[in-house]
Amino acid sequence: MNVLAVGLDLVEMDRFRLLYGDFDPDVLARCFTTREQAIVGADADCLARLAGRFAAKEAVLKTIGGLQDGIALTDVEIISDGVSPPRAEVTGGALAAAVARGITNWQISLTHGAQSAAAVALAFGTAST
Repeated sequence: MNVLAVGLDLVEMDRFRLLYGDFDPDVLARCFTTREQAIVGADADCLARLAGRFAAKEAVLKTIGGLQDGIALTDVEIISDGVSPPRAEVTGGALAAAVARGITNWQISLTHGAQSAAAVALAFGTAST
């Protein structure tokens, strides 16, 4: 398997807090799946965990050509169980774009702090580089 693309994203917490900090269900539903929202929980660090997932979604999207017509943010789902590394599951338009590029899976790394959240996505596949 080859590394076909790398995506990187950085989210500034102040801006993210302005957009998502009131936890409006309609706004959250446009960006995060029900499963993602359940995973991050509702404690004091949930906004930082959401920001990390948002950065990971953007990083994955960068490996498939970015957010474009036919792709929703919810087409990329960042899943973790607290023990294993996070993973990306793609559906819909994001899956179609990944398949078109020969991408079959990703390795995700994310981090967050008081000021920012960041993520890297390595896209793997069988296409020759």
